[in-house]
Amino acid sequence: MTDINLILKNGKITTLDPQNPEVQAIAIADGKVVRTGTTDEVMKLATPTSKVVDLNGRRVIPGLNDSHLHIIRGGLNYNMELRWEGVPSVADALRLLKEQADNTPAPQWVRVVGGWTEF
Repeated sequence: MTDINLILKNGKITTLDPQNPEVQAIAIADGKVVRTGTTDEVMKLATPTSKVVDLNGRRVIPGLNDSHLHIIRGGLNYNMELRWEGVPSVADALRLLKEQADNTPAPQWVRVVGGWTEF
């Protein structure tokens, strides 16, 4: 068997497997999950070079790789934000900003989001 690079133990690990939705531990080798189960079961695979992380009961969920998402903020504020993606010029940006300021009720702030650049 391949050496286990990483073991997460003593946690609440969501597997997305309907037959076994939560486990305590997971073993990873070369970026792939090779074993899930109880902490005792998975720790049997540890080698002297395995990094072992004690989760102390914390939750691990798969597939959410971007830790800087603003899903809730985006959902609540999307229609109140000035979007600057694709704005072709400073003049257009300033015109859009004035329109947004005119349409934003007090005491709300004008929110500008996006990647406008003149370059």
